[in-house]
Amino acid sequence: MSRHDNTDTTDSGIVNEARRRFLKMAGGGAALGTAGAVTNIDVLGALTNNGESVMQLEVEDLEGQLPIEDQYLRIAVLATAKAAQLQQNYFGEIGEAKEKDSQNLLTTVDTKAETLIRKTIKEELGDNFKDFGHVFYGEEQGGTLEGDFVWIIDPLDGTTNFAKGIPHFGVNIALTKNGELHAGVMYYSLRDEVYVAVKGEGAYKFRSDGYDLVAEDSEPTELSVTDTDTFEESFNGVGFYLKETANDFDYMGVWRYLFANTQGTRLLGAAAPDLAFVGEGVFDTVSVKDLKPVDVAPEVLIVREAGGKVTDFEGNEDLDSLLEGSVIATNGTLHEDFFELLDESGQSWLTRPIESIQIELGN
Repeated sequence: MSRHDNTDTTDSGIVNEARRRFLKMAGGGAALGTAGAVTNIDVLGALTNNGESVMQLEVEDLEGQLPIEDQYLRIAVLATAKAAQLQQNYFGEIGEAKEKDSQNLLTTVDTKAETLIRKTIKEELGDNFKDFGHVFYGEEQGGTLEGDFVWIIDPLDGTTNFAKGIPHFGVNIALTKNGELHAGVMYYSLRDEVYVAVKGEGAYKFRSDGYDLVAEDSEPTELSVTDTDTFEESFNGVGFYLKETANDFDYMGVWRYLFANTQGTRLLGAAAPDLAFVGEGVFDTVSVKDLKPVDVAPEVLIVREAGGKVTDFEGNEDLDSLLEGSVIATNGTLHEDFFELLDESGQSWLTRPIESIQIELGN
């Protein structure tokens, strides 16, 4: 019987399992306690489990396991996995904090996760980090987008979902090399599903088990976008995260049109997994407005390597434009149609009866 068959699926078993995985992946102080003690946990300290030492996984453990062999991808997968285990350890317990409000506690989790990611990358690269011109740009700790190698990090995409107990969030890491996207990873935290891509090598998804990183019974799946060719048959994701976006009548009008004239439209609250779903063929299109580079960078590569198309709302495909944070990702076939909708849309689409809004697409 494999270790997977011995998994304790009770509530307490799941919590203990997450914490044990967290200790192995990320390290922790001698006392875990509840999430209320998160600020006292040295997640970068010596690895212990009830006083016993636990061997820390290293990037060499991933050699031969990933569907794409690439040194930087292995490092990014290892770093995202550590951050995901940290999130799993505290998901659902944020509200139990007694001394700090939930937002402050969440901010601590975000910061710890980014610190963990940065430390992992620097340790794995060693002297090469500085010698080869590596730099960081992170959601919580800032940095620069200028460098020979830029690690773009979002330690927790979907922070509100995380705080509210909604299990839709992930960890994002992209690496640019000489100004172009080289590798991207999105770790869908609670489902332990990992989306990866390397430029020119395709995009894949596999399941992690938190021990060997790639689950023994998980066969990596090559990602491919859908072949849907009409909006009537499409399934779409939308997202806006600033109140100013509500004044963008073109986009809001398209959103209303999609709700009324497609198989479905969703606003799930986490751009990273939403966009990765385009590469997987779950969504036919996803459009998001007013985000940050860390929210979209890996998924640009994942969607493109899966055969899709990603531009900004002006149709630009260059990386600088996309890192402004407003992107449209589609299966490629529907991309021009989406822009036709944008061109036709406006404030009137928000006030007219939806039945009166008719447009012939694809002409």
